[in-house]
Amino acid sequence: MTATPNSPIKPIAGRNLLIAIGVAVLVYAFATQFLPLLRSAVMDGARQQVLLIFFLAINVAALGLAITAVRGRFGGYSWADLGVRPVSDYWMRLAFGLGLAAVPIVLVASIVLREMFNISSPRDNPLAPAGFSWLAAATIILYAGLLVPIFEELFFRGLLFSWLRNRLPAASAIPISAGAFAILHLRAEIMIFAFLIGCVLAWLYERSRSVLPCILLHQTFNTTQLVFLYVITAMKPAGAGLSG
Repeated sequence: MTATPNSPIKPIAGRNLLIAIGVAVLVYAFATQFLPLLRSAVMDGARQQVLLIFFLAINVAALGLAITAVRGRFGGYSWADLGVRPVSDYWMRLAFGLGLAAVPIVLVASIVLREMFNISSPRDNPLAPAGFSWLAAATIILYAGLLVPIFEELFFRGLLFSWLRNRLPAASAIPISAGAFAILHLRAEIMIFAFLIGCVLAWLYERSRSVLPCILLHQTFNTTQLVFLYVITAMKPAGAGLSG
């Protein structure tokens, strides 16, 4: 994905944003019809792994096809129109640093919130169910750590935030786009942090005028969290951690 320097940027039209949302919703609706089949038996570790990977694949497919729709005959947008524009090393270094810094901040904040509101920690992390394998871990890192951030940033920053920003000041467009980003994460305990990170990502896009630093920050944050999780899981007693 490359952008032509100094090429005019085509504003995101509401019609094309609706097309992208419609395509994503249709893919989600179609794919989730298969979820009852995956849940039809006892949810052992292997079945949970398949369900998790399938869910992440749905995200990639839905957002990927949504982006493809607006880049095709319906919208005719270039990668540059979707925010894939050259950016200085400064913004990439800042994005990487912010992605790393966000991991311990979110970890500490989640512990503090649990203590403040007396929320018990989940016994099993859905990203690492019992009997989780190294192959499954590598697959999750590929999807959740590397691929999903690409398509989420193209959709939420390149499309949604750009459309909002053409109509609203940054102070309004940033939280609205971050709110939509948070809703996608479904679980209430994750939505708070997704909203805050969504605000940082929208701010980064606003300042850099490129989606590339946003993708790097998102990938760094997700991948670092996952690697940390799987290292901790592997250190658990035999039978509770990662398997071969």
